[in-house]
Amino acid sequence: MIWIVNLNSNLCTIYHYKKATAQVSLIKKIQHPELREKSGDSLTSDKPGHFQARDMAHGTYAPRTDPKQAAVDSFAREVANELNHGRNTNQYEHLILIAPAHMSGVLLQHTDKHVKEMIRNHIHKDILFKSDAEVLDFVKTHAQYADG
Repeated sequence: MIWIVNLNSNLCTIYHYKKATAQVSLIKKIQHPELREKSGDSLTSDKPGHFQARDMAHGTYAPRTDPKQAAVDSFAREVANELNHGRNTNQYEHLILIAPAHMSGVLLQHTDKHVKEMIRNHIHKDILFKSDAEVLDFVKTHAQYADG
């Protein structure tokens, strides 16, 4: 059993890949729609917080992390949890991970070491725009995967 995990910063599709019959079937789609909005409009309020000190000093608070990056991080954590659940319930034996380099890095920060050991291919591409048949052709062309 092989899962193909195809993601970018706002969408993840997980396929079950049957090598013997050369078929893919969509198992799950995980979306993070607020990341699609321009400049993270829904992620922050329109004004920063304010403060005033005793000696009449005042200013504004700046967020420690970029709200959009925090949302990407949260989305990666959600995908990592799904992969860990799949491993714990023996839904796959191997993974093929297809994602842009930045998103791969963020995802792997939250991925359990046992899940990481199951990654047989790690391809740095954004192919979420491809159809199921095109994803299958891409995997057959670009992946070196274990028999199974």
